[in-house]
Amino acid sequence: MATAAEPLQVKTRYERFPASIKGAFVLQGADGNPHGVRIVSAWIARLPSGMRHPVPLEDQLVDVAPARDLFVPFEAASVDLVPSWYAIESSMQVDGGRSYDFSSRPFVIAWPKGEVRRGSTRLDRRVRVGDRAFLLDRLELGADSASVVWRVEGGQGEGTIEVAIVADGSRLEVLPTSVAALRPEFRTAADERRTISYPVLRAVRSLALQVRVGARQQSDLLTVPSS
Repeated sequence: MATAAEPLQVKTRYERFPASIKGAFVLQGADGNPHGVRIVSAWIARLPSGMRHPVPLEDQLVDVAPARDLFVPFEAASVDLVPSWYAIESSMQVDGGRSYDFSSRPFVIAWPKGEVRRGSTRLDRRVRVGDRAFLLDRLELGADSASVVWRVEGGQGEGTIEVAIVADGSRLEVLPTSVAALRPEFRTAADERRTISYPVLRAVRSLALQVRVGARQQSDLLTVPSS
């Protein structure tokens, strides 16, 4: 997608097959003007960081018009992707000048059955970070993600808030907020928030939670009882 300041809108459409991903970059002028666009590069990127797998593309300059879709097809092998979350990302150079980056909706390469812990645990734990108060409502463990549903109960302040899951002493990676839009089960009530992380493996022996506010403030670890 494009913001109001960007001259180009790109939607990445794709389908997954057993050994590959096939799709197209759908380009459209976003500022009312035609543009010459060069696809600098594209890749399958692990989320939120990690390995990038190149998507083979011809080096070509295409003419993109406003209010008209231009489809640039692609195909990439997926057999070497390990279980993880990914997105298809691209970089587009407009009129020989600045390049803009775009990303698809996320997708997941599933973990083998039996390797991931599943279930839901009611937490009902209150915690303070600075002058802010939070209620940790529940922990939801799924086949490809783990979520903490929580509420802000009091206090004011700035900074991104997330509830990290700590498995055997290591924080699980938190997934982008775009993952929450993929499935109905990730929806929350109006006063609830959800932090989605990588799944908890069955081999994990201890679980804890930690509320983080911005880059500097965090709560003590809150142990999650074994179920």
